[in-house]
Amino acid sequence: MNVQADQLMRLLGSDKPLSPVYLLSGDEPLQMMEAADAIRRIARKQGYTEREILRVETGFEWSSLGQSADEMSLFSQRKVLDLRLEKQSPGAKGSKALVEYVKRLPEDKILLITCQRMDGRQKNSAWVKALSNAGVMVQFWDLSLAQTLGWVAKRLRQNGMQPTQEAVRLLTERVEGNLLAAAQEIDKLKLLFGESEISEEQVLASVSDSARFSVFDLSTAITSADSRRVQHILYHLRQEGTATPLVLWVVNDLVTQLSEASHVLRNGGGEQQAMSKIPKPRQKLLQPALRRLQSADWIRITEKAVEVDRLIKGLSQVDNKGDGRVWVALLDLSLLLAGSDELSAA
Repeated sequence: MNVQADQLMRLLGSDKPLSPVYLLSGDEPLQMMEAADAIRRIARKQGYTEREILRVETGFEWSSLGQSADEMSLFSQRKVLDLRLEKQSPGAKGSKALVEYVKRLPEDKILLITCQRMDGRQKNSAWVKALSNAGVMVQFWDLSLAQTLGWVAKRLRQNGMQPTQEAVRLLTERVEGNLLAAAQEIDKLKLLFGESEISEEQVLASVSDSARFSVFDLSTAITSADSRRVQHILYHLRQEGTATPLVLWVVNDLVTQLSEASHVLRNGGGEQQAMSKIPKPRQKLLQPALRRLQSADWIRITEKAVEVDRLIKGLSQVDNKGDGRVWVALLDLSLLLAGSDELSAA
């Protein structure tokens, strides 16, 4: 059966026996992680004390799922089969294996499957329908602003705090839809103020503007061609004292992946071939950037990355060395990748 995320938590708290199959799909990591943790926790309470992790990666043998299902546990202990799909689809062999698994569900096993968000075609596939009919399927979506406000308020109250509406609004604005960041900030508020009323002033005292940014936010801003946000994030990373080699590592990763993919396209390859060496979870993020930068001056961009590396190591021959010059060079490189030719003054 298909249920909503909040319905799943109510089902798990009802003391009823667990379903033989759980399929968790989505692109919101915190909700997925906490739901999977809750299933594993309840499973242990119900006697499923063993756990086997099956990671579906290149070369995965789907026959191992059937072998794990048929395997007798030592001392008659029950087991959770934790199947983690790398891609949206398990492929033809995996689809067949999952359908076969459902046809002869083992009494001493629970199958927990986690995967990325599925499109309409995947949701209507035979393996998804089979799993949903045999157990519980939950799809996790990014929350709307109103839903995030409700989620933050509920999370604060679950941690024993009584927030004002202004405090909830401010915290929601600061984390910009990132539930993992929100959970971390709520933990910090509890450490600072305990189980008490939480005001807007207390949130301001706890949550700094820079806390909502990381080097990976910079990567997202670059691939989204958001030049203003690139500058804003780099400013706060500098203010926070983020190590420049770490910033360059993230930007260089984009340079390498996008330049190699662009080379494939320029030589007549298709987009699927060009993206094949990029990890599946990043392909959707990098696809718009690849299309935008297909004809970019990659020699210039690569030379700029080398220049930044030399600046960081103190090997550059340019004048005005030092931390400030490094950050200017990082901004120039990031703006090139974001599609802006308006470089900063050195």
